[in-house]
Amino acid sequence: MKRWLTLLISFLILAVPVSSLAAPASLSRVSSSGAAISEGTVQVISYKAYIKVHSDIIQTDASLIIKNTSDEEESKMMVGMPSHINQGSLRLNDLEMVMDGSRQRLSNRRDRTRVEEAEVDLPSHWSALAINLQPGEYKVIDISYTIENQKSDNGTQSIFIPLEYLKSWSGIPQRVEITAELDDGSPYLFEPNPSTLPHEYDKKGRLTWTFSNTNPPESIQIFYRPIEQLAAGVVSAQASGDRSITAIVNSFMNKSYSLAISQIETYLEEKSEAALENELLFIKALSHQELLQTAEAVELFNRLEAKPMFGELEGTFKNKIIYDTYNHMQSLLTDRDTLFTYLDSSKNYVMDNAMFLMWMEEELTRLEPAPAPEPELNQTEEKTDPSDSSQEEKSKGNELVKSVTIGGYEISVEFLFLGILAIVILLTTIISRRRKRKTRNRGYLFR
Repeated sequence: MKRWLTLLISFLILAVPVSSLAAPASLSRVSSSGAAISEGTVQVISYKAYIKVHSDIIQTDASLIIKNTSDEEESKMMVGMPSHINQGSLRLNDLEMVMDGSRQRLSNRRDRTRVEEAEVDLPSHWSALAINLQPGEYKVIDISYTIENQKSDNGTQSIFIPLEYLKSWSGIPQRVEITAELDDGSPYLFEPNPSTLPHEYDKKGRLTWTFSNTNPPESIQIFYRPIEQLAAGVVSAQASGDRSITAIVNSFMNKSYSLAISQIETYLEEKSEAALENELLFIKALSHQELLQTAEAVELFNRLEAKPMFGELEGTFKNKIIYDTYNHMQSLLTDRDTLFTYLDSSKNYVMDNAMFLMWMEEELTRLEPAPAPEPELNQTEEKTDPSDSSQEEKSKGNELVKSVTIGGYEISVEFLFLGILAIVILLTTIISRRRKRKTRNRGYLFR
């Protein structure tokens, strides 16, 4: 989790349409129909936004806690939400503000902020709520709205969350928490990289950013690529005049997966060198997956892993193959060393997807082989302590020699000692007798 907290990447400037989500602004009334950005004395204590991303719309539910930081003066102000965002191209639909348990009536006001005071591009109109705050008073305002989802030409979808309006409030927010949840948010989908990596990610589609006693970034931009929609869109665009391809895509998108599989098999039998063969086989694998025919799907993925497909979007589709193959290997109780080797070799092919690489690194850390244990001694072997060896040598040195070998014969020390003693006695006796004989034969000169 620490990696999520420390690894932040710079904002990506990409020319793709984006879906924008707005934070509330602090406004002051300048006329009966106008309002302007004004800091005043009201501080954001907490701003929490929950963003639910569907295939067609994005639903936002937010809660704003504000406080009049003045101990003496009442604050009369307006809380404003832009009526249109993304340079006026998207309208906030079904906008509601609830305060003190009641739905509030909103007024439409023109933006009258002076050009020199505007730090960011501001909308031409605000949906505003007028409130009064007594000195030190808190207010909780619940906000909800929807916007239509937008896609780029290549099918990439994106969410743009501008947070710069929070700077219009007094001081620094104590807590800002943004949570985005996708219907399908597997780690390989987030490509290109988010402008700011989430602080928390549950590996299923929930991303959370939390900022405490600090200004959040001016915006957070998330990109994601729903595989099924992208696959169908690419195949349809590249074979727009082929009725057979159109029928296959329609069957797939209508969830007639068995029909789509048989149509693909028939099509590839009739056209052995079809230009979109790899793309059609990928759709066939997805169809098998939806029918819980995982083995058939993985077998197709293995065939496609090294083959080109889907042009510039190839990396995203290859990442899905890696992800699903790895999970299938886990379901088969594949040993940890094999899983580690597969994932470690696969990460070299992942490009421009920090979220997926983070997931892979976490899995590799979990699978990393433990240090090999020291070999166990046989039951007949005994562990030897160096001190025991020295003691043994000393004891051997102190042992008496019981026998010696002479001429190839082993002779007991006792017999050897008795033999030597007998020889010494014999030699002494012989020498003594010779001395006595010499004494008897010796004469005297004088008697």
